[in-house]
Amino acid sequence: MKICMFGAGAVGGILAGRLIKGGGDMSIVARGAHLAAIQEKGLGVRDRDGEWRVVVRATDDTTSLGNQDLLILGLKAHTVTAALDQLTPLIGPETVVMHIVNGIPWWFFHGLKGEQPADHLECVDPGGHLLNSFGREKALGCVVHIACNVPEPGLVEHNAGGTFFIGEPDGSESARLAAIVDALSPSGLRIRATTDIRAEIWSKLYANITGNPVSVLLEAGFSDIFGEPGVRDVMRTVIEESAAVARAYGTDANPDIDERLDGLATLGNAKSSTLQDFEAGKSLELDALVGAVAELGRLADIPTPTIDLIYALTCQKAKIAGLYTPASA
Repeated sequence: MKICMFGAGAVGGILAGRLIKGGGDMSIVARGAHLAAIQEKGLGVRDRDGEWRVVVRATDDTTSLGNQDLLILGLKAHTVTAALDQLTPLIGPETVVMHIVNGIPWWFFHGLKGEQPADHLECVDPGGHLLNSFGREKALGCVVHIACNVPEPGLVEHNAGGTFFIGEPDGSESARLAAIVDALSPSGLRIRATTDIRAEIWSKLYANITGNPVSVLLEAGFSDIFGEPGVRDVMRTVIEESAAVARAYGTDANPDIDERLDGLATLGNAKSSTLQDFEAGKSLELDALVGAVAELGRLADIPTPTIDLIYALTCQKAKIAGLYTPASA
């Protein structure tokens, strides 16, 4: 299987490095100092086995790679549209597009049973541009649970976790899903096929929609957020509103809220990825994590007042810092 990872940051680098080490194959598209270091020294991976390197085909010229069987997007949701010109040479008639994304994906309505209020979400895919450019039939869902980072160009660090849930938008057990799980399994990571990818999306989102935006508002680590009773009550309401939206779209969501909040409170002074981006002056991924849930709520007549408030405040703080532009702009 011809596989390309577009955006070989921490998650993409871990998957590519471990797959190649395990005897599989994958090309990667990267840029800047990260790409230069990989081309010069190979892709470095630091994990419990120590630090090691693999030789990988790395480029910023997608025309040199041609059409892929599997295109994995390691991009944050708000950066995909700008990358479409680069992505096009990688996509052929049979290419499967699997986006590793936090929050609500651009293909969310595809595969849902029954009549839906829309076919795309304006805050993550204005005008349905991504859906139409990729083709909805190419979409495959992916949710990842892993702790990793890029400590220096050309090196990715795997700290904990390593489970990839992969599923068809319609919940089917397709031949292509089975083939992709088999192709990625030599990585030694936990590659799991699921018949309910949206349940995995919502389950992860409950943590992202609480910890990520509020960490930016407070500029604080997890224990300072979830260990404070008043803030914890707000986060409880956010999860309750999110679960109500999930149920409106067919996911039987009854999360154990206290268990989730307790778990986040034990993470100490760890910072969310969104806060790390804010401190580093990088644009923030707020629409897929927060805005999309509010939009889904409006479409289904489910009120999300607490989510709306947090979204408005976080977006404005990011705008003032020059780190947020609405997707429709």
